[in-house]
Amino acid sequence: MNNYGDNIKITTFGESHGVFIGAVLDGFFSNKFIYEKNIQKELNLRKPFTSLFSTQRKELDKVKIITGVFNNKTTGAPILLIIKNNDKKSFDYKNISSNFRPGHSDYTYFKKYKFRDFRGGGRSSARETATRVASSSIFKNYIYNKGIKIRSYIKKIGAIKIKFNSWNYIKNRFYINIIYLNDIKEYINYCKNTCNSLSAEIITIINGILPGIGEPIYDKLDSNIANYLISINAVKSIEIGLNLKKKNSFIIKDEIISNGFLSNNNGGILGGISNGQPLIIKTLFKPTSSTSKKIKTINEKNLILFSKTYGRHDPCVGLRAIPIIESMLSTIIINFILKNKKYE
Repeated sequence: MNNYGDNIKITTFGESHGVFIGAVLDGFFSNKFIYEKNIQKELNLRKPFTSLFSTQRKELDKVKIITGVFNNKTTGAPILLIIKNNDKKSFDYKNISSNFRPGHSDYTYFKKYKFRDFRGGGRSSARETATRVASSSIFKNYIYNKGIKIRSYIKKIGAIKIKFNSWNYIKNRFYINIIYLNDIKEYINYCKNTCNSLSAEIITIINGILPGIGEPIYDKLDSNIANYLISINAVKSIEIGLNLKKKNSFIIKDEIISNGFLSNNNGGILGGISNGQPLIIKTLFKPTSSTSKKIKTINEKNLILFSKTYGRHDPCVGLRAIPIIESMLSTIIINFILKNKKYE
């Protein structure tokens, strides 16, 4: 499965160490202004080598529009976007060409396809997510002009819980409480120096969703959210609403009065359909699988050995994940808007 979306379909292609990665968008409006520089702004938010906390792979992530746009306007035809891979160091992965990295998809890809691209994980690499960000940037303005705002912040990095006070804009567009920044720097540096990696929890809040978005039973708004976000590399769980584990039945019912709800424990969704309140979504990322620490594994011949990875990897993938999360949520929202004919 290399495509997603209903009314607007997106197909992504390319591998981590191939010549290009890219995407094709089909079904977007005609006669809408599209500029490469606006797509580039979104891509710059997730591209590597933007801080000491990300992979040191120096990709420009320079996007080119190949088809579907004439004189900066969409024609209604499929839009082809390509991004060249510039800083490939495939030799770093030679030692794991036949070894499986524990926690990575090397093992499952090989079992399914009897062959794999070991260079940076090939198709399973998070490099692919650049194409998702580029694609969604084409219709983000449409969503924003409908009064919908998507914002995210980092709630937890490893064992460090971050208390949210206000939206603070940091260079890579991850929102974090500035009070915790020095502690996080020390924590991540220690993690890197000990050949380890960290998990992350990200909270996303979406304002401006009208009631009635979503379909009952098999095409719920929340089931789509879970489906799309789980497709992001390293995402292991999704939670919608506030933490319900310690709540009793009376508290989580969100009492209703004439002008709305008294609380939002259910995160803006009831029965798979939006209720007009803000959507609240928590996304959990596992620690990066590839580290330079020796660890027990097997190779393609089923022999036990110790292996480590020499490639360049994020010590905490959650630090660059917010643009990816928001791109997938934007895709869900625009497709539901078109399907339900809302906001017309």
